[in-house]
Amino acid sequence: KCCDGLASYVRDRGDAARLSAVAECAEVLSNRMRDVRREIGYLTNNAEAVEEVMMEDIMGLEGAMFDEFLDSIRSSAASCCRMGWLDQKTDLSKEMPSESPSMGFPPYLSASLLAIVRCRAQVEQALGTKVRHPQGVSYQHIAIATAAEGVAEGICEQIQQRKMTLKVRQADRLANEMQFLINTLKSYLQSETISLLEGTRRMLCSKAGRGPDGLAGRGPDGLAALEELERLGRVYVLCLGQ
Repeated sequence: KCCDGLASYVRDRGDAARLSAVAECAEVLSNRMRDVRREIGYLTNNAEAVEEVMMEDIMGLEGAMFDEFLDSIRSSAASCCRMGWLDQKTDLSKEMPSESPSMGFPPYLSASLLAIVRCRAQVEQALGTKVRHPQGVSYQHIAIATAAEGVAEGICEQIQQRKMTLKVRQADRLANEMQFLINTLKSYLQSETISLLEGTRRMLCSKAGRGPDGLAGRGPDGLAALEELERLGRVYVLCLGQ
């Protein structure tokens, strides 16, 4: 009854409330269950059965709340990957500021990586470095990985939607940005998502005329563009704890 009531209360109050519920469940499962078991033993001879039922209820609540949180941050992270600049018409006879490699860090990458950093901060504040026992991995790593998956899939989807209209310089720039994204997030991504990013990068390399190998750093901007991205994006890498 308590778990059902808490779940109903939390669902109307957003991600922060869900994380608070997960933190309470994690604390009970990690540290308080011994005390509960001892107190139950004073009251009944059927302590093991009561403990088993309580553990099932608490783990069920923890699983439901954390899964809902992960679904929310995945969707939120994917929504940050807006690439409207690809839809702007430019005069290809001139090198527009929006296409210059020295324009600064791409806004869509900045928004996407900030979404992951925000997720990391939320989970760290609520759960610290607690480990999720069924998986043996920290809650923080699971949350960052979920947000990173959402970002990677969202960016690839945005590019696929526009691949028929991409110009050579746009494709070359995006190929470098895909390589930067792979380098930055690879420790959090599943192999299938890395393959998705690699496939998107190779498609961009092909449209940019880099050849079948699609080596990073070739094209009009050269290796300097990727190095500039890594320099400008260093702050995000540091915020992700890498």
